[in-house]
Amino acid sequence: MSQQLEIKRSSASLRGERTILREMPVVAKYIDTTTCIGCKACEVACQEWNDLPTIKTTQIGSYQTLPSLDANFWNLIKFHEEEVAGNVQWLMRKDQCMHCADPGCLAACPAPGAIVQYENGIVDVNPDACIGCGLCSTGCPFDVPRFSARTGKMSKCTLCVDRVTVGLEPACIKACPTGCLQFGPKSEMVALGNARVKQLKANGMTDAALYDPEGVRGTSVVTVLAHGSHPEWYELPKNPTVPMGVGIAKSVFKPLGIAAILGAAGATFLHFLRYGAKEPAEGGVAAKPVKSAGAKEDTVVGDQIVRHGTLSKIIHWTAAVTFLGALFTGLAIWTPIFGWMAALFGGLAVCRWLHPFLGSAFVAAMLAMVVYWVGDMKLTKGDSGWFGRKAIDYFFNRAEDPDVGKYNGGQKLFFFAAALLALLLLASGIPLWFPGEFTRPLREASWLVHDAAFILFAVAIVGHIYLGTAALPGTFRSMTRGTVTKSWARHHHPRWYSEVTGKSPGDDTTK
Repeated sequence: MSQQLEIKRSSASLRGERTILREMPVVAKYIDTTTCIGCKACEVACQEWNDLPTIKTTQIGSYQTLPSLDANFWNLIKFHEEEVAGNVQWLMRKDQCMHCADPGCLAACPAPGAIVQYENGIVDVNPDACIGCGLCSTGCPFDVPRFSARTGKMSKCTLCVDRVTVGLEPACIKACPTGCLQFGPKSEMVALGNARVKQLKANGMTDAALYDPEGVRGTSVVTVLAHGSHPEWYELPKNPTVPMGVGIAKSVFKPLGIAAILGAAGATFLHFLRYGAKEPAEGGVAAKPVKSAGAKEDTVVGDQIVRHGTLSKIIHWTAAVTFLGALFTGLAIWTPIFGWMAALFGGLAVCRWLHPFLGSAFVAAMLAMVVYWVGDMKLTKGDSGWFGRKAIDYFFNRAEDPDVGKYNGGQKLFFFAAALLALLLLASGIPLWFPGEFTRPLREASWLVHDAAFILFAVAIVGHIYLGTAALPGTFRSMTRGTVTKSWARHHHPRWYSEVTGKSPGDDTTK
């Protein structure tokens, strides 16, 4: 009898685990590796029922069909030779998704509804919602989900949820000729497994055990192993758990990051309410713009000074536009709170595709910025004070630094920090961009580094935008028209003003 399954948990959900009112037993697949004959009938049945295309096999020196699972091959009998007590034993195991009670793939997935766990324990992939980011494989301690280059989606065993929903057993169980595969309520499958383990021990296999790891709160695939103390002989982890990096990224970095970004925005707003704009007493904004096209930087044009030439502005605005593009596409993926931003680009899958290209373009613009500005950004002896008292005085509008050149110490520190963070974002983003080319520990570490660098950059950029607009009138115009007024230069960068005009800040009262 058909019965629609309710979703218990869903990826990237703000609701968390849902309360299911009706009672439905968790189902499980039972695998007895001691009676498996390696006939591969289960492999064929899986391919046929799920309408998966054939895959060219690779000879790896055994009867194993493929080296590992594939986006189009969800069920694989693994063959492994192991020397035990001087004798070589042929150990076989059915490799597939384990359908964990605490699924790491679901915890890691950033796409709402792309991975779901039904009330009966089955963990399924929704290809319509999947964005192909590969983070599910980073979260899986069994290395199961695979990326399809043809569809751009992740895929894995679904435990034949379409058959189970209408009261049928999975296709692989139906095809097994030896009875080593069984299916039913998990309580019954565990009882069957324990009984088999007891029988094996009575027959001299004292190391026999049922593999149902507690590290993931159990699985919906329980496996009888003749050598239970050595699951690694069957290519199973001894104590699988959801990777620590997933928990840190989701439960620590994400809430702290959101709080830090919103806190920075709130702090700038309160600062503006308390101190207002920082500008010269006589104003400092010219009533009429001057024509400075073609004028070189650091030259006087009328009552204004050229601060940024055409190339300088192009580099800066390229960095700004690509950063904002990478920021918005990244935020949509990072948390469902900002998921609405995905609509600006055509959906979350488009964001996943665009984000690395925009990020790479931003890093390229940052490198151009470093090359162009590194001469002006050399730290001097007086800049060391910006690590402490000078920064505090600047923040609270207490005093001006008469020795400030074209860029103050704070701007120089931001410049080098931004360049370093951009390189960290690129280096950590590459394993996330091409997850299939890197090991899971490296992808996990890259995820954490990428999030940490992003949070620091986002907080810093909030302050940068505030200082370049509301806090310091005239600064933004220097990046659009290229010029600043003499009074602005005298007030904010007195030494630079003197170097350009040949006058001390007190000699000229021109606006």
